[in-house]
Order: sequence, then C-alpha cells, then structure tokens
Amino acid sequence: MSYRIVIRGGAVLAGDPGKGHVEPADVLIENDRIVAIAPGLEAGDAELIDARGTLVMPGFVDTHRHTWQTAMRGICANWTLLDYFRGIRLQIAGAYDPRDVYAGNLVGALEALDSGVTTVLDFSHCIHTPDHADEAIRGLREAGLRGVFAYGMFPAPSERTSFASGAERIADARRVCGQHFSAREDLLSMGVALTELGLVPFAQTRAEVELARELDVLVTAHTGTVWNARRPPEVELLNAAGLLDHRQVHVHCNACSDHELDLLAAAGAAVSVTPETELAMGMGFPVIERALSRGMLPSFGCDIVSSNRGDLFTQMRLGLQAERGRRNAEDHSRGGMPEHLDLTVRDVLRFATLGGAEAMGLGSVCGSLEPGKAADILLVRTDGLHGAPMNDPVAWLVLQAGPGDVDTVLVGGRVVKRGGVLSGADIPALRRLVEDTRDRVVAELAPRGGLLPPAPEGFLDITLQVMEANLAEVLHPEDGPSG
Repeated sequence: MSYRIVIRGGAVLAGDPGKGHVEPADVLIENDRIVAIAPGLEAGDAELIDARGTLVMPGFVDTHRHTWQTAMRGICANWTLLDYFRGIRLQIAGAYDPRDVYAGNLVGALEALDSGVTTVLDFSHCIHTPDHADEAIRGLREAGLRGVFAYGMFPAPSERTSFASGAERIADARRVCGQHFSAREDLLSMGVALTELGLVPFAQTRAEVELARELDVLVTAHTGTVWNARRPPEVELLNAAGLLDHRQVHVHCNACSDHELDLLAAAGAAVSVTPETELAMGMGFPVIERALSRGMLPSFGCDIVSSNRGDLFTQMRLGLQAERGRRNAEDHSRGGMPEHLDLTVRDVLRFATLGGAEAMGLGSVCGSLEPGKAADILLVRTDGLHGAPMNDPVAWLVLQAGPGDVDTVLVGGRVVKRGGVLSGADIPALRRLVEDTRDRVVAELAPRGGLLPPAPEGFLDITLQVMEANLAEVLHPEDGPSG
C-alpha cells in the first residue's frame, strides 16, 4: 500500500552534507523515497511530521561495527588491541551461540537507530555455524535498519563450530546469499568480511575475495592495525595477487605505508576510520588526512560497543579533533602555531553520512537528502538550552549535539523512532536479552580464565610467526611452494 509523509517546518540540510545549506523547508516522501524538498510544499492528505525546532538531516552511515558484541558493553575500556585479540576474538567469541548473536545484533542495531545511525556495515566475525549466520541476519532485519551483513570468514576457536574447513564456511556463505539476499531491493544486503591477512593460508584469502566477486558483494577487511617491523605489507600482497578492487572497505589502515594507501586509492577502495578505538587501543592516529591527500573520502565507524558507545556523534568529534591535534603538533614541532584549521565540521559530517554511503556503494541511495534518494532521515532537536543561540547548525550538530537530541528517525520512509522513543521497542525485554547473554558467557568462561585470560608469553611474536608461515609463498615467492 502506498503512503505519503510530509516533514514540515524544520531547518533542512539538503544536498551534499559537506556543501549544502541549512534552510527552512518541507520534505515530501512517497513510499520509501524523497520526492521533493522545498518550502511550503502541498502535501494533500500526507501524514504530517512536525519538524519545528529540529534540524532535518540525512541518517548517519556507519561503515564498521561488530554489532554482535553489544552484550559485552564496555568490557574493553582498558584493553589494548592485543588484549582485544585475546579476549574478544579468541575467548569470548567462542562462547557465543546463535541466540547470543541474535540478541547482540537486534539490540545493537536498535541502539544504532536510536542514535541516528540508519545504515551499518556489520562486520560479523562470530559465525560458528549456519545458525549463527541466520540469527545474526534475523537480528538486523527485525531492527529495521539499512545495511550490509558482512559474513565473517574468521575461524574463531570454538567448541560450537560446525565448519571443519574454510571451504565449508565459504559454502555456507553461498547458502546465506541465496537464502537471505535474493531480493536486491531489500534494506539489507550481503558482504564478505575477510579473515585478517596471514591468520589463514594465502590461498584461503584468495578464496574469500573470489567468493565476494562470485556473489557480486562488498568486501570489508581489517587492514594495517598493528605497528611492528614484521607486519606483512597486506595491501601490497593483495594488489600483487590481483585481489584489490573498488568494492572494498579497508578498516583502520593506521600502520599502512604510503605506498599501500596509494594502492588502495588507485584501486578505488574505501577507508573506514574508527577514531575512538584506534586512539585508545594503540592503532595510531586516524588516516583522515592521508586518505584525503590521495583523493579518498574517509568514512566513520563506531567499531565496538564492547569499548565505546555506538553513535557517530562521538566519532565525528574525536576524528575531527584528533586530526587537528596531529596537524597542530606538526606546527609546534616547527616552533609555530597553527594559522588556520583546514579540516572543518562540514568535512567530518560528510564522512559520517555521504562518505559512508559511497564507501558501501550506496551513494545513490542514502547519505544525503535529495529527491529520488531513500527517505533515511533524522530530526535532531535544536530547541534545548544547549541549542541556544543557534549560530551555525552544522557546527552545533558536530560539536555540541548527541544521541539524546535525536527525536525522529526514518529508514526507507518508515518511522522507527518518534518523539525520542523507538517505535514498538520493549526496552526492558531488550535489556534482558543482552543481559542474559552477558551472564551466560561470563559464567561459561569463568573456569577458563575469564573474559581476558592471562597473556601467553610472546603472544605477538607467536602470532607474527603464524602469519609469516601462512604468507611464505607470497612473501618469498623465490623459495617456491612449501611442502
């Protein structure tokens, strides 16, 4: 059944969020699409959404989130990246069963919507069985957000796994694509999340990328996260093997060499930066300027609510100020002070909206308010004390607003939050879902060293040795095939 909605009386940020002006206007929606943006639109019997006292803007687009970790909220607050590898990836993930992945994805996706994130690239690397994959998808679908479910290829150690090999996991990904993603107009589409380069033999990495190409879906990968002289040149190896292309989102990239970033740019690949986890866990400064200088448009991800909150207001703010701080430090090192700030609030708003949409191949669908695009729209309240006086709406949005100001959220023309309340959400029941997961996982892992077991001696060296062995044929091709 067709329907029409008019959003009337708001201050609308139309067009490219990095360039558009905020002007009084109405937004007319028919079914799932924006059909007009102008003052005083005639809307007939369309449903009215009163936008007075709000900024009307595109929904945020998050290009990197491990949504399944919602039940582990905040446990990584004082963990390094190596702690995260051991605690989340090698310990906690193995204790998850399908109901836990469902709970995390449902509650995490609703949390995203509640904060104004309407599109998510879900890097789902906690898939031990076909049921895990099915339940992960069910959680995202029930929440009602737009996004990409990136089937995680990482073989997390678990007694629950039913996959005896990478080939079996790839076969299940094919099943998932055919069973769950045959409708191309669905809000949710499929992607492939690669195993970190070197954690499996290079032949498996090749098979993972070729799977994505076979299925014609997006690839996402953790790239350049570890600072170490023995870190393999991941991007160079992928490029040499013909495995780089434009349908890829490479996450973090902090430790990548300039040459590796050049290769990503030349391939048309995208970069997702997650400022909070990168700064906190030791990955280094976000690669915002390094990407921009190569003609790449960065995007943002909140990464893990096992560490930080799942909104993009925080990531915009941290990304902006971290990059300004890095550039200011360069001026200080030359004995001077900055004379101007090159990176602006409009730049980072663009990264969090249109930049994310373009990274995911959805630039014609979402990321900006334009006729013909999907009606993924936020109404952010500006009439509180912290919004007075409203001198620059974009500056206020980036530097002073927060998730609590998000009043109304639409995804594809469907209202999922109104008047500050998620539509149809039983908050106590949702809390119990993730609390039950937390309690069960904590109890299961208590006899096995808890959530973060003591680090084995030389953990990083052992990991690097494994990576070097798995990549020997591409790192040292002159030695010929092993075995």
